[in-house]
This record gives sequence, C-alpha cells and structure tokens, in this order.
Amino acid sequence: MTIEVYLFIALGVLVITWSLASLFKKSPDQTKTILILICSIALVSVFYLLTYQSVSNYQEAKNEEESQRDKVLEALVQYVEANPSDAQAVKVIAEYNLELGNYDGAYKYYQQAYLANASNDISIIIGLIESTLLSRPEVLIYDLNDLVNQALAIDPVDQRALWFGGLIARANGDQALARTRWLKLLEDSQLSVDMRQAINEQLSLIN
Repeated sequence: MTIEVYLFIALGVLVITWSLASLFKKSPDQTKTILILICSIALVSVFYLLTYQSVSNYQEAKNEEESQRDKVLEALVQYVEANPSDAQAVKVIAEYNLELGNYDGAYKYYQQAYLANASNDISIIIGLIESTLLSRPEVLIYDLNDLVNQALAIDPVDQRALWFGGLIARANGDQALARTRWLKLLEDSQLSVDMRQAINEQLSLIN
C-alpha cells in the first residue's frame, strides 16, 4: 500500500471523526453511546484492513523475491554445468544451499568448488568443513583435520577454522589440540559474546 493511500484513509478517518463529534454535541446520551460504538467498530475494522493488506503485500513481495532468486539460481546452475571449473560461481550455489538448509546440496557444491579452486580459498575450505559436518556423508573423501590445517595455514586466526578445528580435534579424541585452538580463538577481541560463551562451555567439558 502506498503512502498516498494511507494519507487518504487517514483524512477519511479525520472527516468521520469530525462529523461524529458534531453529532455528539446535538445527540442525547443513548444516541451518543450508539455512535461511539459504531465509530469504534469502524476504526477497528480499518485497522484490521490495513494490517491484512500490509501482511498480504509483504507476502507477495517475499514470494516475488524468492521467485526471482530461484530464477537466478537456476541460471547459475546452468552456467556451472557448462563451466564446472568456475569455483566462485559454484561457491555461490553452495552458500545458497547452505543457507536454505540443503546440506547435501551444499556439500556437493562446496566439494566441486574445492576441487576447482585447488583449495586456495579459505571460505570454500570452511564451507566444505561445515557442510560435511552438517550433511554427515557416509564416506568422507577428505580428512577434516587436514582441511582445518589448510584453512589455518591461510589464516591462523580465522574464527570458524579455529572453532570447527576444536570440534573436530575433540571428536578425534585430541583434547589438547581442541583446547589449544579454542584458547587461541578466545584471544580474538572481535569474538562475539555468544561465541565466547559457547567456547567456554566446550572448554569446561574437557578441563
């Protein structure tokens, strides 16, 4: 709904209110009560109408956005099928699938991007680690700890590499390595409060 429509409705409500106010001055008490009731019902009805239309417009806009995004994704998938070595395009599809919760699809495309990129992009390496942990494939093609080491070789203080690295080390029974990685992560002044709390909880389990 446009601002012009809102202004028109607001003006209409003001006119109705002014008219009713004039009637109140000339009407007996019982009539005033009836008019107040009618006015209240009208105002509530207008409120619900505006709310309904706002929600409807929002849903329509959301559906349109999703439709456009799906079209872009479809075109991107077609492009990747024709250009499988374009790691950045493949990464976009992987990120989109991860965002949607399609972890198997994310794992598939992160793996393709990793092979195409020769493991030089830390975001692809971290994405492959995360999607592997979430999709839980029956057969692991890569050693997750090796992937963590590759990521840390690129950026030794990357937050996600240290976080996932700690989780993987702990799962492998190497609590000392997990502790080392998480303590290093705690040194990051940019670490969020929630992340800091999660790390401290993990450390309390291995102390």
